[in-house]
Amino acid sequence: MKQEVNFQVVRLTDHHQPAQIEQFIAMMGRMYDYHANLHPDWQPKTDWQKGTTNWIQNAAGGNEWFFALLYSSLDEALQKAAGYILAGFHYEAPLFIQNRYGYIVDLWIEPEQRGNGAAQLLLEAAFVFFREQGTPRVQLEVMVNNERGKEFWQKAGFEPFEIVLRKDI
Repeated sequence: MKQEVNFQVVRLTDHHQPAQIEQFIAMMGRMYDYHANLHPDWQPKTDWQKGTTNWIQNAAGGNEWFFALLYSSLDEALQKAAGYILAGFHYEAPLFIQNRYGYIVDLWIEPEQRGNGAAQLLLEAAFVFFREQGTPRVQLEVMVNNERGKEFWQKAGFEPFEIVLRKDI
């Protein structure tokens, strides 16, 4: 049985520390490596870190993107993040009643921190962000062969909604 750990969510803002972005980027790399093992289309391009770092630096703290790190409450100096979430918005054609919705891009918890509620805390922080922006719905995508991910999201209350089909031409 895992020891209960308390966590704190730290949202990246325009006053974030460079070390926090470095931690965020490092975990993104581990997440993308995991997904690349599920499907080769998820291979990040060479030198993706530089452009992503610039994007986070410019977008953090605004109203369109939510970047947050999760730290153990024992880590008072915020040295090693336990996970991260990246969320934003997707838009549909304006003919639909619900044409703007929250979108979870990434949610990653370091393997040694899994199973103790860490992911749920990040998810709840993103829900608060979406509600503050007036968005009552959240969607995400899960790869069909990511069984662990599908199980987590369904336990978190997400339901299958749409199937994305694709074909190389």
